[in-house]
Amino acid sequence: MAEHVDAPLVQVRNLTKVFVTEKVETHALSDVTFDIGRGEYLVVQGPSGCGKSTLLAILGLLEEPTGGEYRLADTDTNGLNLTRRALLRNRELGFVFQAFNLVADLTIRENVELPLRYRKGADKPSASERTERAMGTLEDVGIAHRADHYPAQLSGGQQQRAAVARALVAEPSLLLADEPTGNLDDDSADTVMELLAGCHDRGTTLCVVSHSPRFAKAADRTLVLSEGRLQS
Repeated sequence: MAEHVDAPLVQVRNLTKVFVTEKVETHALSDVTFDIGRGEYLVVQGPSGCGKSTLLAILGLLEEPTGGEYRLADTDTNGLNLTRRALLRNRELGFVFQAFNLVADLTIRENVELPLRYRKGADKPSASERTERAMGTLEDVGIAHRADHYPAQLSGGQQQRAAVARALVAEPSLLLADEPTGNLDDDSADTVMELLAGCHDRGTTLCVVSHSPRFAKAADRTLVLSEGRLQS
């Protein structure tokens, strides 16, 4: 009997994305095909304007492709309405951006709790559970002592640690990171890289867009985009 093999977490087939502005078509992605296995650490590289961030936005269900197929956790994302896309995004995905995107008038703990607040029905933890999970995740990234501070009271490196905690608190299947060390000094960048590597070691699937060759060295595999196409 053939051994059962789980489907990849991400399956992308012949993906295209065309932006149309003032009757001008820009082909951001053209015929992109790849998989991401469960537990894999994948880095996407390429020059500015090659389509990396567009690809990440589609993987994050923030943009819809113009053509092709994208399956996430064995769910065909094509044609999902906004509500179902939001539910799938909240259940399966975590995000870390170059800009930290923390909510200024919420404490760090409240920021980290946000993905849990958006859970629906039986999946939504109680207030005490949300606090416990947020504090545990902040402990994991080394800033639990800053939980009651506001983003403006933290350094850039600490804010990015908080952003990583927010991405991880809901235990996503796939963590997407777009130039996560782009705004950081070398020491803070090292810390964030170590945090992401630790997430991978604990089984989280990572897809990181970065110009940094150091990420490519840490990853299991690197894809290179050029003018919207994957380079072989």
